[in-house]
Amino acid sequence: MKPVDFLQTPEPGEVFERAARFAGMPVSVHFVKAGREQLRVRGHGRCAACRYVAGLKGGKAACRRDREGAAVTALRDQMLTPFICHMGFACMAAPVLSQGASGFVATFGPYCPAEESRALAPDVLDGLATLTGGPVTELPVELDDVHLAPVATVPAVIEWALEELSVLREDLSDEPEQPDQAEADEPRGGATKRRKRLPRPRPDPYQAGAIAAALAGGKQGQARALVKAVVVESRSGKRVRVAVRRARTVAVVGAALEAAEAAGLNTAACWERFPEFVAQTRSLDRNDRLVGSAMTVLSILKRKAAREAPAAPGYAELNEIVLGRLTEGVTLNEVALELGQPPSTITKRLQRKFGLSYSDYVGRLRVDKAKELLRRTQLSVREVGWRVGIKDASNLGKLFRKFEAVSPTNYRAQFATKTDHEA
Repeated sequence: MKPVDFLQTPEPGEVFERAARFAGMPVSVHFVKAGREQLRVRGHGRCAACRYVAGLKGGKAACRRDREGAAVTALRDQMLTPFICHMGFACMAAPVLSQGASGFVATFGPYCPAEESRALAPDVLDGLATLTGGPVTELPVELDDVHLAPVATVPAVIEWALEELSVLREDLSDEPEQPDQAEADEPRGGATKRRKRLPRPRPDPYQAGAIAAALAGGKQGQARALVKAVVVESRSGKRVRVAVRRARTVAVVGAALEAAEAAGLNTAACWERFPEFVAQTRSLDRNDRLVGSAMTVLSILKRKAAREAPAAPGYAELNEIVLGRLTEGVTLNEVALELGQPPSTITKRLQRKFGLSYSDYVGRLRVDKAKELLRRTQLSVREVGWRVGIKDASNLGKLFRKFEAVSPTNYRAQFATKTDHEA
């Protein structure tokens, strides 16, 4: 797959969207050749000041020159390159996919380094005066959406994004190519035969909905197990290096907070802690410490969910009932009877809040428990199935493939670990 085709697929777009959200600033991606921007591949977010400047004569050209100058340095040195634009804003250029002096460069910004005591307004006024050729004494636009960011946060988020893109590209390169529609519909032996499409990847690779549901239900241990599974596993089935595990730690926390926010939980305190968490994660290299760092943020959500019971009614009770009887199984009608609610209320709440049906919710719990047993014990697949309430090993295999796209045996071969502290 060509780099431009890869970057224009939905998955990289999700990475850049999350990066923009995590860093609290716009992100754009351009193809740069011979020091000039040739193509704008992606853009996520835009601040009011940048929109205003783009509408001025020469404004877009000035911004482009700033980006191009930083892009040349980033491509040449293959390093993150901070720069100050003509408006006095801090920005950062990052080489994404490159070959020599040409390649794709992501620009993060504008932002204001939190360690800088100087206000933005004077620099912006000077920049506008230079651009318009006359004195500017009052700001024509608000600067409220140019966020303060600790110096260590922006590089950490960028490194996460680049590692995620690297993993995505490896995954896509390992996937078999799908036939085009003409080939799929080509008549063979006098009959039209439509080739079966390959299954689509899981829509929630970070299990954000399940993590948010566990936290809303007060099950911090369950949430921790889910986070750990995401951090230590690679979608390509390979042992992940520490940089990727750091990236996945940041990604799973951000995705879980987004899911919790969409479910109506109060995440404000978690997002306030997020920059500090991102900076701290850069220095961690062990699974237990990475997971512990993630849970310091997510546990805030758990505590707030417990105090704000009306925002998440019934989740604690639902978790208690299902987890307590996971081995023998519990039907939706039985849960509804114990909770004193119609079955439709439970299913609608799970679907609306966390994007999970009741059967997927129970299936996810069983698979997650099975994964833990496969990683940590020598139990046979049949015994693991019995432990999670599945009497037929073939049914465990079907459920496992639904959520993990591999068999239980292959999962154990890929992810069995010696100790909880394995790096």
